[in-house]
Amino acid sequence: MGQVGDRESQRNVLLKTIEVLEKAKQPGEVWHLPFTWPEEPKKTDWQPPEMSPLIKFYLEDVKKARREQEEQAAKTKN
Repeated sequence: MGQVGDRESQRNVLLKTIEVLEKAKQPGEVWHLPFTWPEEPKKTDWQPPEMSPLIKFYLEDVKKARREQEEQAAKTKN
């Protein structure tokens, strides 16, 4: 929703998101919003020291899905 403590930007993102929900014509429609993050996600310093319980719960499933996707892509390539 925006950077921590930046209420104006967070509000703008939320309003634009609501606008997309109002104007989208079909499920799965993709809109690219005009917002950019000021730094690379891997370099952000606002992340908590430990991952959230939800991420911990699904982490192995996500890793497995990525491995399967990479394996499938490698098979398709050959």
